[in-house]
Amino acid sequence: MFRFAALLVSVLAAPGPGARQRPLWQADLQIRSLTVSEDRGNLTARVIVTAEVGEALAARVEVLLPVGVGIVTLGPGCVAGPSMAGIRELRARVECTLGDLPARSHRELFVVTTTPPNGVSRGFAAMAMSETPDPKPGNNFAERAIPREQ
Repeated sequence: MFRFAALLVSVLAAPGPGARQRPLWQADLQIRSLTVSEDRGNLTARVIVTAEVGEALAARVEVLLPVGVGIVTLGPGCVAGPSMAGIRELRARVECTLGDLPARSHRELFVVTTTPPNGVSRGFAAMAMSETPDPKPGNNFAERAIPREQ
């Protein structure tokens, strides 16, 4: 019975003679760059997201924040993630809605935070995703450490 089911699936999935194969629905969404700079006691994380191969529908980015930072400014389309009860200033992430990204296009977003306290992990991370299947999900993530003060 199992062999028959596997044969049936392979026959149904194969295009018939003379039939055109449908194009694949996909979009290679990527974190092209994640940079972190420091100015006047604040950190700015800039993320550039690109859609290569196809259109990425409902693209979004989650920026993971360093431990213990407060949000100073968010770029357009970005909102702070949930906070712990009683401590509204501290957040773990920022959610940025980019909308649909046409093939070979890019968007830039930014998040400005306070500097993290000493003795904690010092880094930002960004994860891009969309409603379109992604053929290379490994390039949807980037992480950058914040240099230690001298």
